[in-house]
Amino acid sequence: MKNKVVFITGGARGLGAGLASKVISKGGKAFIVDLNANAVFAQVDMLGTDRIAGCEANVCKPADLELAMAECKERFGQIDVLVVNAGILKMGSIEHMDPADFDAVMQVNVNGAFNTIRAGIPYLRETKGYLQVISSLAAAIHTPLMGHYAASKAAVEALADVARQELAADGIDVGCVHPTFTNTAMIQEVNAGVLWGGHKGAFGAIEPQQVIDAMFRGIEKRQRKIIAPKTIAPLVLAPGLFHRVAEGLSRLQGSEQALKKFKAEESESLTRR
Repeated sequence: MKNKVVFITGGARGLGAGLASKVISKGGKAFIVDLNANAVFAQVDMLGTDRIAGCEANVCKPADLELAMAECKERFGQIDVLVVNAGILKMGSIEHMDPADFDAVMQVNVNGAFNTIRAGIPYLRETKGYLQVISSLAAAIHTPLMGHYAASKAAVEALADVARQELAADGIDVGCVHPTFTNTAMIQEVNAGVLWGGHKGAFGAIEPQQVIDAMFRGIEKRQRKIIAPKTIAPLVLAPGLFHRVAEGLSRLQGSEQALKKFKAEESESLTRR
């Protein structure tokens, strides 16, 4: 991890802030972005080292991310790891939820992830870096009152799976993180404990540090799937048992050649514009 540069969205609090602290403690450098500029600067000041920096950025605005990543490169010289962590949570039944709440969750969790991945690809290509996308157990286990969140996290997992195949030829590895219910401020603010707080065993709540440690190990090992705690692995992996089989069949049927041809045509088309 020494001198590796990790760019983290949603890095001013919760899992993002905890991961930044862990990266620095292991000799790396962290660049955090968040919608709340004051929270970013407070986190930078709290850690009190020249190996952390950050700025305000709205993941729903591609231009914000492009500027932030350019600032990160100017400050630290490169981006080795991109952690797509920014997200929001709301609760409500499908029948009665405010459509604006559904749109907000999709905008931040899905569009924000897409914007972040897209902006980060050129930087990760330079370093043959690692992309880590934060999904959730909710992508596999769909619980009541979390329809928008579950749908968004399933979409995020799909984006990670597609990115893994598209970026493999560039030497970029892609990991997807699936934590269970975690006692972060985001969870507490929407009182999600009403739904999850009494669960035990595989569905029991865990503390943020357990997820942060798993995320960090995932970065070190460039893991494909990061599951916290490990006891929920069967729940997360069962729906995707045939993903690797499907990817293998796709390659046998010429998907890699088709992808190279399509990307070359895309590049040529962009050059002509």
